[in-house]
Amino acid sequence: MPVRRLTAIAILATAALTLTLTLSACGPDETTASGQPATAPTVGSGSVAASPASSAGAATGGGQGTAPGASRGSAHPSPAGAKGGSGGTSSDEYAYAHPCAGEQVKVTTGFDAQLGTTKRLIKVINTGSTACGLSFHPSVAIDNSGTVGAGSGPGPVQSVQPAVSKNLGDGQGYPLRAGATAYAVVDLDPSHSTTGAGRQYNELSVMATDKLPLADTVATPITEQGGGAGNPYVKSPFLGKYSDTVADASADATPGQ
Repeated sequence: MPVRRLTAIAILATAALTLTLTLSACGPDETTASGQPATAPTVGSGSVAASPASSAGAATGGGQGTAPGASRGSAHPSPAGAKGGSGGTSSDEYAYAHPCAGEQVKVTTGFDAQLGTTKRLIKVINTGSTACGLSFHPSVAIDNSGTVGAGSGPGPVQSVQPAVSKNLGDGQGYPLRAGATAYAVVDLDPSHSTTGAGRQYNELSVMATDKLPLADTVATPITEQGGGAGNPYVKSPFLGKYSDTVADASADATPGQ
């Protein structure tokens, strides 16, 4: 898998996290960053790189991360029975200080009919015994698998990265407690228009958090849903932040959030 794809998201996410921490030290106000929506991929034009609205953090959103029990959009509510406060290996503070390792999380992606034909659901499960920290949202690329990886032959990589939510919230990322699941949704074509949409993309590449190596990327085939056939339509894709529920994740995968 080419280093230039998902690592670009990771670099920007690190910068965004530094900005979030700096601003949070000045006061409790919610911070946001603005960005432009991703550009539509051009069919047959070779390498396609959608311009994230500040990929993976700089103008992204990510989790609900912060104070336990708070409402969606400003903080990360604690799962029932979990300790969200200071102290203990299940606290948010512990998660922020201990980024999730590859062996600690299980990543799955797929189609969920409840979300609509253009959306794909991403699940990240903490299989470990302690909390760990995710970035605000996963690192995602939508690829033409035939142009990616060793043995793909000459020619440019065809890959597009979705624009991301601009509202970071108050946290330092998304705290994922032991046994809990974080959800994120990517909309391949929020406009639901086939005009100008690319159909050369057949793979969704996902890395749970920006601190993981490319070896921990999960690549899943994607196809058109809703009675169609072949590759899905991809046009100005958009990625939402990590959320505690599928419903919240789907709602956040909307341009302008």
